[in-house]
Amino acid sequence: MSMAYQPKSYRKFLAGTVSAAVVASAIAPVASASFTDVAGSVHADDIATLVAKGYIKGYADGTFKPNKPLTRGEAAIIFSRILKDAGVKAPEQGAGFPDVPASKAELAEAVAIVKAAGVMGGDEKGNFNPNANITREQMAKVVVEAFKLTKPANYTTKITDLDKAGSWAREYIQTLEANGVTKNTEFAPKQNVTRGQFASFVVRAMDVKKEVSAADITAVKLVDEKTLEVTFNGELKEVKKEDFAIQGVEIESVSIKAAAAAEAKTTVVVIKTKTALEEGKSYNVSYKGQTTDKAKVDVPVVTPKVESVSAINAKQIEIKFNKAVDTSTATNKSNYKIQRNADPSASTLATLDGTASVSVSSDGKTVTITTTGEVNSQFGVTTGTPFKFIVENVKAKDGKEFEKYTTNLIVEDKVAPTLKEVKATAKNTTTRVTLVFSEPVQTTGAIAYVGGQAASVQNGSSPNELVLTTAQSLEAGKSYEVTLLNFKDYANNFLQQNPTTTSFTVTTDVVAPTVQDVKVVRDNLIEVTFDKAMDVSTFAGHARVLDLNGIQRDGGITATVKPGTSGKTIRLALTATVPFNENGTFAGTLVLGDGIKDVNGNAKVATSHSVTIAKDTVRPTVAGTTYVPAGGQYAGSTYVHGAVVVKFSEEVALTTGTDIKLITSSGVDETLSKLNISGRAVNSDNNTEVIIPLSNTLSAGTYTLRIGNDVVRDLSTQLNKNTATVTTVNVSASSDINKPVVNVSGVSVVVPTDQTTGTTITLNMTDDIGLDLATVQNVTNYLLDGKPLPSGSYVTISHNSGSSDSSATNINVTLHIPAKSVTKDATYALNINNIKDKAGNIADPKVASVTLRDDVSPELKSAKISSNGLLVLEFTENVSVATAATLSDFQFTINGTEVDVVRNSNIASIADGTGTDSGKYVVTFTAKVDAGADGNAVTTADNRLYLDVNGNNVFDAGDILIQTGTTTSIGSTTLDLNLLSALKVKVANNTVVKDRSTLQNPIVVGTSVTVK
Repeated sequence: MSMAYQPKSYRKFLAGTVSAAVVASAIAPVASASFTDVAGSVHADDIATLVAKGYIKGYADGTFKPNKPLTRGEAAIIFSRILKDAGVKAPEQGAGFPDVPASKAELAEAVAIVKAAGVMGGDEKGNFNPNANITREQMAKVVVEAFKLTKPANYTTKITDLDKAGSWAREYIQTLEANGVTKNTEFAPKQNVTRGQFASFVVRAMDVKKEVSAADITAVKLVDEKTLEVTFNGELKEVKKEDFAIQGVEIESVSIKAAAAAEAKTTVVVIKTKTALEEGKSYNVSYKGQTTDKAKVDVPVVTPKVESVSAINAKQIEIKFNKAVDTSTATNKSNYKIQRNADPSASTLATLDGTASVSVSSDGKTVTITTTGEVNSQFGVTTGTPFKFIVENVKAKDGKEFEKYTTNLIVEDKVAPTLKEVKATAKNTTTRVTLVFSEPVQTTGAIAYVGGQAASVQNGSSPNELVLTTAQSLEAGKSYEVTLLNFKDYANNFLQQNPTTTSFTVTTDVVAPTVQDVKVVRDNLIEVTFDKAMDVSTFAGHARVLDLNGIQRDGGITATVKPGTSGKTIRLALTATVPFNENGTFAGTLVLGDGIKDVNGNAKVATSHSVTIAKDTVRPTVAGTTYVPAGGQYAGSTYVHGAVVVKFSEEVALTTGTDIKLITSSGVDETLSKLNISGRAVNSDNNTEVIIPLSNTLSAGTYTLRIGNDVVRDLSTQLNKNTATVTTVNVSASSDINKPVVNVSGVSVVVPTDQTTGTTITLNMTDDIGLDLATVQNVTNYLLDGKPLPSGSYVTISHNSGSSDSSATNINVTLHIPAKSVTKDATYALNINNIKDKAGNIADPKVASVTLRDDVSPELKSAKISSNGLLVLEFTENVSVATAATLSDFQFTINGTEVDVVRNSNIASIADGTGTDSGKYVVTFTAKVDAGADGNAVTTADNRLYLDVNGNNVFDAGDILIQTGTTTSIGSTTLDLNLLSALKVKVANNTVVKDRSTLQNPIVVGTSVTVK
């Protein structure tokens, strides 16, 4: 028995959804009672289960015939019912077997389904053999393949007649045995399968718990750059890290997501990776060495953006990013700016105070700014009043820059702080207790008692911590009571509860600190990072740098705590220059003695660390500039006229050099008038920035800043001085919060005098920094009566203050509307929207009233025969009053003959329509009746109705015959145009017909309408 190819949609068959669905909906075995020959059969319950599901049926006489052999056709029909119950549909192509006729619809469909599913196939001659019986060994293969049953590798069979089976069938029979599908030691492989046996085979196979494999993966979801969720269709009770693999990615851990594990037999596995998944790449998750198409996950390219900015309390602002940030740019305080004044329209922004702190969360996606004092008071903002907050120049870890983000914040903290934790550690005793709050809390007015004795209150190492210092010795392992009174946040919300009393236990800390990292920063500075906070005073005399001969070469070491490291990183400054070899390097040993202690007095074990110190011969370079606007704060100082901050590649000190120039975009040297070079200073917060105050405020624009040679030096032993650098200072990008102004009071309109010139609308726009001309010249930002400007419209600008006004602070904007675009004389509403300045501020939308002239020609819209048989001409707009001359603009073709209605005025007349035909022309055609062929009215002949084209009152050559034998009275009569066989009207001239606008636009020539 052969197995056909299994397409993807069928491959899992009963292995997943079918077996789960059948097992989940257990059927009570009662259906067998309806059969007269099932009672007492060992297969009765299994027959009942399949009958109740509709998978198997009995015979018309009320019997089931459990002992009757099962035919291949019957097996196909039964399997197809199970498949269809699982949602499998019959393929479009038929069964494709010559012995399965389409006339047997149920069989043909069933065979097509099981063939496509790979459950059953044909023989080597291409026949299905639906009437042939199935042997037990053949059924073994079908069931194993259908239910994806497997056998343990060292399984030992107890079947005694396995040698009687075909060699191809023995593995299948043992697999049935291993899974409990067959329970007899004598299998009888060559015997036919009975209908009852078949029922038991299928039900037992459904009850087999299938091992979950990679084929059961239904989806892989990207949670973040280091987290995936893999969904399995099946129940996994445990997962192992080694069972999963992702090419090119190291997996850190795998776990079952408990919330989803028990739901609908579905297991969700969470994979954490050590390495980040790269944007724009696709990854395949493999499970136990296998994978499928559904195990693929695409990592999208994420555009870096700020997701939100919020004032989480009166002292802290939280910025959430959609990607992990680059720490150096995210902690650069100059990249965050706040509106300094309470007036929302004020143009002055302040950078963060130099003493403010900026921290980055462990996942790199949240930045928290903690201001020196309460945000509102520090930046001059009234409580409850919105102020502008700007994030710019921050980069993601991958180097891409986040888009500039501007928002309005309100700091109005009404939530009381809570005490989260009280902790103290000591080797033997301590006098320090650390309090951890839900937000920053003030020390002012705070009263604390530890063990019943008053304690002093100081700021801790992080914004949300305070430290209590008591005169008593708090013993390790003992518990004490702490009482806090009048502790409040920076919005003056008192601690909940006030007072608060709680207890804490001093944690015993007898663990010696260990060194985690040693880093040579420059040729006279080494940083050592420990696993805990260190007592910096204990480093004196216990840290030294030795050469390879054991001789001390540091000249004495000064130890300081590196800011922002909670006391864990110590900076060791070498007083003397180490002896470099001819290659400019020094190989030595940093010795850290056992006299060095942590803050709890635990002495570290003496250690030595190899260090290689290279002579620093690299000159510092300019890494960027920042503009501090007038009145802005930076590094704890306020700059009345603003300042320029120059950032260098390393820590620097000033020299006596003053070769610094500030040049405008037009080449004007404004150094003397703008820069206070003598007031320059190094930012003591980081020593990498030089702040140059401005003596006068800079106007908007881009400036060239030239830093000459030897203006600063680094802090290395070589005192390397900088090289000359030219950089830029952009004033507009960071200082402007004023909206541009669109002036609509002086709008001027130049209307056309004919249809060749078009219409122009001119208005004025101003901005103190300069307008974004791309938005000004975007025609979609202008609407007429709420609709886009006519196609072909464009915008030009002119500078009011002269051609040198490249900053575009005062411009005239002209909208050019092409000729033949305005459809009516009217006053229109001109809407102006989305006009921006160079800082991104958007002007308030404005509406101007503009009176425009119609310069669009009317067109013939339609020509119809009215109910009384006259011709009605309709136009795209109202046209001029009809006169006798009006007909000269039209040409009529009647029954195929072109008629000159002007020369033959007796044929037609034209008039303005009335009533429902108002605004239209009504054309009346006059016909004549001639009773005789010779034109004699007395002669008896067939009356002829005709158009007298030549106007001689006689029907002759050139006239148009309309009808013979008419009953109409002899003479002239109004022609009923319904009598014509063909009628066509065309606009031939435009000398008379015009619209009723100011310009009296002539009708469009050439339009033709076939009436009938």
